[in-house]
Amino acid sequence: MLDPEAPRQEQSVTTVTQGPGTTQESTTRASTPVATTGLQLRQLVWLACGVVDAILALDFVFKLMGANAIGFVLFIGNVAGALAAPFRGILATTVTPGAHVAYWPDVVAVIVYAIAAWIVVVLIGIVATPRAVRSARV
Repeated sequence: MLDPEAPRQEQSVTTVTQGPGTTQESTTRASTPVATTGLQLRQLVWLACGVVDAILALDFVFKLMGANAIGFVLFIGNVAGALAAPFRGILATTVTPGAHVAYWPDVVAVIVYAIAAWIVVVLIGIVATPRAVRSARV
């Protein structure tokens, strides 16, 4: 989906005449394309989406397993709480005996953020795609 341009090769052949014989020199130069700004932006958006989704998924799993909210689990819970805040109240939280909690706003947030990232990536692709220059008709 995010393939950079294919590598290009240029070959030039030079004929050199020196005295009684003719020699040919062949030069081949390969150039590797540089990632475009659009490609880099799309990769950055997917990276940010992956980090956000990973935090939300970890929070969901930690709550489901009944992990103690200390250290790393507390940090993930605080960050995920802020990320999932807009989605509270959409689905009810399921609590089972033994302090296992299925916090469904985390799942909704993962889905919504992934869709939003996809939309942003498509928009970047539309804006960053080079277009053919039209000549003005007189």
